[in-house]
Amino acid sequence: MNRIQRFLIVLFLLPLGLTACATNSNPGSNSNPVPVGEDGEGGAEAALVTYSDSQLGFSIGYPSPWTQDKTFTSGVKFIGGDDSMTLEFVTSPVGIDTMTYAKNDAPSAATAFPGFTQVGLAASTEVKDAIVLGFTANGTSTVTGKAYTARGDRYYMPLTNGQIAVLTVVGPDNHYDREGVRDIALTFKLTK
Repeated sequence: MNRIQRFLIVLFLLPLGLTACATNSNPGSNSNPVPVGEDGEGGAEAALVTYSDSQLGFSIGYPSPWTQDKTFTSGVKFIGGDDSMTLEFVTSPVGIDTMTYAKNDAPSAATAFPGFTQVGLAASTEVKDAIVLGFTANGTSTVTGKAYTARGDRYYMPLTNGQIAVLTVVGPDNHYDREGVRDIALTFKLTK
């Protein structure tokens, strides 16, 4: 190979190498984000395992690294670092549809989550008959004690007995995973 050919090859390959380095050298870049659950946070993207409650007659998936909070008595609650998931059952007043119930429930979410700001309220296109309330709130890390912005979704899923299953998944917004929360909602089943 003569000098001109080598020069042309280097001239051609240099911009490709520089582009690759620029794309991958920034550790804070979102071009290849670390999936939640693989970084020790135990987020909603981790593999789901099934929790079954024969007394209340339901089953639901939750991220495998999370643990059950047995002090929670009005349903079931799981915690993974700064992430949490609760499933409760409420009775809807007669004549109130799920959307109206969700709209009326927003103030209770504001009470439960300081700094609550509603970012969405719509019928789910993926979870049958569910209404999804999206929100942000203020959070304080149980791990570091630092403040963070939380992001959550609350699924209102109507049941045939007039009750509504209310699933709330919330955690730091830097690893919010809408599809992961949806996947949890899709696992919910009545077993009796």
